[in-house]
Amino acid sequence: MSPTSGMPSFRADVLLKQRQLAGLSCEQLAMLAGISPETVRRAEKGKSKPSARVTKALADALGRKVEDLAPPTAQLTLKQLRQTAGGTQKDVAARIGVSTQMVSRVENGVYGVKEPGRWAAAYGVSTTRWTEAWAAGREDRRRRIRAQPKKSGGGGTT
Repeated sequence: MSPTSGMPSFRADVLLKQRQLAGLSCEQLAMLAGISPETVRRAEKGKSKPSARVTKALADALGRKVEDLAPPTAQLTLKQLRQTAGGTQKDVAARIGVSTQMVSRVENGVYGVKEPGRWAAAYGVSTTRWTEAWAAGREDRRRRIRAQPKKSGGGGTT
C-alpha cells in the first residue's frame, strides 16, 4: 500500500450503515470527523478509499474502531498497523526514542530490533502481533525486490 492509497480493506457499506445507525447525515458526520461532506459521500459510495487519517476520524466520530470500517484482510505489515491506528512514523519514533528513518527501515524489514516489546508498545499491539507484522513487512519487501526487472550484467564494451 503506498502512502497515498486508502486503507487496505475499507468498507463503504459499513460506513453507510454505521452513519445511518447513528442517525447522522453526511454533513453531520463530516462535521464531527472534521472532513468535508463530499469526502463522506465519496467514501460511502466507494468512489474513493479514505486515507488512514480520515478513516480514523470517521471511526472516532461514529464511536467505532478503525477495524470496524477497514477490517484486515490478511496479516498486516507494521506500516499498515501504524496506518490503521492513524499514526505516523514520527509518532512511533517519538514513543521509542529513535529517528523516523529508523522506523521506516524497521517497517520495511531492512532492520530488526533488539527490544520488540518496546516497539510493540509504541504500535499499541502485543509483541507477538508486532513480530508477525514485522515479518510480513520483510516478506513484502522481499517480494517487491524479486519482482523488480533483472539488470543486465553488461558492463563491458562491445
